[in-house]
Amino acid sequence: MEFVRKVVNGTDLKDVVDIPDSFVNKKVEILVFPIEEQVRKSKKKKSLSGFLSQYAKPDLMEKEENVWIKEAEE
Repeated sequence: MEFVRKVVNGTDLKDVVDIPDSFVNKKVEILVFPIEEQVRKSKKKKSLSGFLSQYAKPDLMEKEENVWIKEAEE
């Protein structure tokens, strides 16, 4: 991993970064590292209905469509 290292006078940083007063008029070291962002791979959502479709019986699907109405009447 690449990084940058530089030694500067703390007074030079006073207007750029909040630094403690004790760093003013002293040599300070600056280290700059890149932030490695984690790339999120989008996971394909699996559908339970898609998984269960292999067990579907099309001839029964028509009968199931309004079965709740019959059950509610009883």
